[in-house]
Amino acid sequence: MEETSRARLVNVWHIGAWNRNVGDWALAYQLHRLLNEQGRPRDVTFKFYMVDSQRTYFHQALVDQMNEEADLILVGGGGLIFFRPEDKSISGWSFNIEPEKVCALKKPLIVYAIGYNRFAYDETEFPPATAEHLRITQAKAALFSVRNNGTRRTLIERYGLDPNKIDVVPDPGICLYDRPIEIRPKRNAAPFIAVNWAGDRPHQRYPKPSEENAKYFLISLKTALVQSVKDLGAQILFLPHLMQIDTDMFDDFASGFLKGSIFSLHRELPYIYAPPGEMLYAHVPFFTNVFRQADVLIGMRLHNCVLGFGAGKPFITLGSHPKLRFFAEDTGLMKYKIPLVDPNEETPERMYATIAACLKDDAYKEQVRSALCSEMQKLRGFNERLLDLVS
Repeated sequence: MEETSRARLVNVWHIGAWNRNVGDWALAYQLHRLLNEQGRPRDVTFKFYMVDSQRTYFHQALVDQMNEEADLILVGGGGLIFFRPEDKSISGWSFNIEPEKVCALKKPLIVYAIGYNRFAYDETEFPPATAEHLRITQAKAALFSVRNNGTRRTLIERYGLDPNKIDVVPDPGICLYDRPIEIRPKRNAAPFIAVNWAGDRPHQRYPKPSEENAKYFLISLKTALVQSVKDLGAQILFLPHLMQIDTDMFDDFASGFLKGSIFSLHRELPYIYAPPGEMLYAHVPFFTNVFRQADVLIGMRLHNCVLGFGAGKPFITLGSHPKLRFFAEDTGLMKYKIPLVDPNEETPERMYATIAACLKDDAYKEQVRSALCSEMQKLRGFNERLLDLVS
């Protein structure tokens, strides 16, 4: 109690994608704990007020409140450089605020590890407002950071941002603060493969004919996993991040596997999947502990790979989204991937070979652990600079 009374309290308005994707909640949960851990030696403690970047319009009265109450305004992380016409974003990305209101912010603004989030086959261009708004936000920010070098290159080359004022900071989801939870169907002796398949946006994820290719790749992956069960004695965990979107196809996917060889987390631990619109924050430490229990992660959603990496586990990127490649490049872990781009090349046999090789590759496992240490140093280093601003 005495230590708490001496600590300086920093009120943070934390703006991000606090919606239905547990990966975004996980990065927030981890970041909050890491900042408070690093702030403790400086007698600084953080209190976070979370504001959804996509569903909040920053009207003037709200901006006035933020200027009055916040000591720090934190935007990110996550794939906030994202545009859907139906969102009707004023900024052209996921920070829904007019440029003049950005300029009128009175408290330090930190843009934290945001990512470029355009899908490989998305034919919708970002509007002209995006580039100007990002440049204004960068100019206003005390610190402006992105989560990978691929995003940095894109912002410089396509959107004209100042290269001297863009830091690259790993997604804070790599720093797990998890708590043990039992997964009862898990067989401890079997290789445990956790698979995440994203069920949304097929026309943006796959080449044309997208629906046909999506079906082919899903069947091919299933065939490879069935073979992993038969030949390697593996057990498969279906690991959805979003309810309905990632779960509706599970029963069809699971048919044909040997009994007991596949199950889904949303069925076995339904209480860690809150309904859409509810806070997922309290469930994060248990959800992330699942990643520690896997032997290999296969992930279409980026945070499946990020959280697996944070658990020190080997991962296989699944899909065409550039953010998967950006993450693998920055960590130096590009060896195992299933891009889901060429049906002629990505056969069930080749997918199986990738999975089997990754399971057996002890050198790759050590490379993962070494890369995690390096990325954590970068993350902590950036946080020290943040602490310099508020100490």
